[in-house]
Amino acid sequence: MKVGIIFEGTYPYIVGGVSSWGNSLISNMKDVEFCVIHVGDVPKKKAPKYNFPENVTDYFEYYLFANYKFPKKREIGKEITNALENIISYPFDENLMGKDLYELFKKNPSLDFTSIFKSQFYWDTIVSFYEKYLPYENFTNYYWTLYSMLIPSLNSMTVDLPKCDIYHTITTGYAGISAILNGLKYNVPVILTEHGIYHRERQLEILRADWIKEEFKTGWIKLFNTISSVVYKGSDKITTLFSENQKYEKEFCSKEEKFLIIPNGIDTNKFSNLTYRKSKTPFNVGLVGRVVEIKDIKTAIKAAKIVKQRIKDFKLFIIGPTDEEPEYFRECKELVDILNLQDTVEFTGMVDVKEYYPELNLMILSSVSEGQPLVILEAFAVGIPVVSTNVGACRELIYGSKEDFISPAGIVVKPKDFISLANAIIYMYENDKFRLNASETGKKRVHMRYRLDQMIENYKKLYLSVVK
Repeated sequence: MKVGIIFEGTYPYIVGGVSSWGNSLISNMKDVEFCVIHVGDVPKKKAPKYNFPENVTDYFEYYLFANYKFPKKREIGKEITNALENIISYPFDENLMGKDLYELFKKNPSLDFTSIFKSQFYWDTIVSFYEKYLPYENFTNYYWTLYSMLIPSLNSMTVDLPKCDIYHTITTGYAGISAILNGLKYNVPVILTEHGIYHRERQLEILRADWIKEEFKTGWIKLFNTISSVVYKGSDKITTLFSENQKYEKEFCSKEEKFLIIPNGIDTNKFSNLTYRKSKTPFNVGLVGRVVEIKDIKTAIKAAKIVKQRIKDFKLFIIGPTDEEPEYFRECKELVDILNLQDTVEFTGMVDVKEYYPELNLMILSSVSEGQPLVILEAFAVGIPVVSTNVGACRELIYGSKEDFISPAGIVVKPKDFISLANAIIYMYENDKFRLNASETGKKRVHMRYRLDQMIENYKKLYLSVVK
C-alpha cells in the first residue's frame, strides 16, 4: 500500500506541530510505503528539517505560484464554462458551489484548469463583476488580485501527483483540492485529517491582514470556504483530533458516516525515565514552541512581568526555533528589554526538549490557534502540569473529556489575556496540592487516551478500510 501524504507549507521544512505528527506517523508505520508531497508557495531552495524514514520511497513538491505549463492536458472548453456560469453566481453560496463543483470535477478531473484565464468566459465574468460591484477600484489592481487569488487553486487542481493507492491530505485548502482532483483522476480514495480547521484559520488571518483591501476580503474568505466544501464532499473519510472541530466541518458536510476522531498520540516510553521537578526554587516555567506570531509569545512575556513581581525566583524558558519569523523574534526580544526581563526570560533556540522537561515546574501555551498540541501530551507524560489558552483541544486535554474526566491537569485561560495567564501561573506556584495532583492527572490521561501505539493502529485500520 502506497500512501501519498500531502503537507501544505509544513513537513519536511518546518519543525514541530503537524510536521512532528507526520514524521511520527510515517516512521511508526513501517509496513506502509509513503510518498511525501509538499505544497510550497514559490520555487526556492530550502533545507529540510527532517530526514525521511526509510519507508518514504518517493518525494514530490509543487508550488502554488509557479508559472506551470500543462501542454498534455485538455484546455477548458465551452461545455465547462457553460457549467461554471451556472455554478458560480453572486452572492456565492459556498456549500452549494462546493457540491456542484465537485460533481463537475468528477466528470472532468484531468483538465488544465489554469487555461480558464485564457477563456472569454473568464474575461466577461470579471468585467461584469467589476462594473456591477467595484467600478471605483483600479481595474489593473482588481485583475491581478483575482489572478493571485485563483492561480494557487488552479495549479493545485491541475498538477499531476505521483500515483498512490490513497491520498491523505493534512488540510483542506490547496493540499486538499489537489488530493481530491488526483483521487478522481486515478480513482483512489482520499482521507482528510484536520488538526485545525483550515477555512476558519484562513478567515481569521484574512480579517486581520492589512495587506488585503477590505473590498477583497469577502472574496478571499468565500474562496477558501468553497475549497473546503469541495474537499469535505470529495473525501472518503474525515478525521480530526477532537469533537469540537467537527462542528465546523459539518457546516460543509452532512454525511455522519465520513467523520471520526483520532487523537494525537506520543511515545510515552521516551519520557518514562524523566521525573517531574517538585522543588519550586527556582520556579521554572517552559513554553515549548516556535517563536512565531500564532504562538503569541508576547502574551507570555507580558505575563512573566506580572509573575516576576510576585515570585522573585522565577524563570521563563521559551524553548523552540527562532528563525521562522525573524521580525517577530526581534519584537519579542525588544519586549523583554522594555520590561526589564533579561534575567527572567530565556530564548533557548532549537534544543532537545527532553533535557529541559525535568527542570520545569510548569508548562504554558499562549497560542491564539492550536490543534491538539503534542507538547501538552509530552508535558503530561513527564508529569508537568499545563496552563494553556482555550484554543483547539487544549481545554479537553487539560480538563478531560466525557470519556476520561478525572480531574484538571492544569488551568485554561482566554487567549491574549496576559493577566489571567499570569494569575494562573501564580496560582499553580502557590497551591502545591493542586499542582501535584494536576501532575498525576496528566500522566494518567496521556497513558489512557493519547499513546502513539493507539494513534498508529487507528490510522492503519483507516487506511485498510478505504482501499478498494
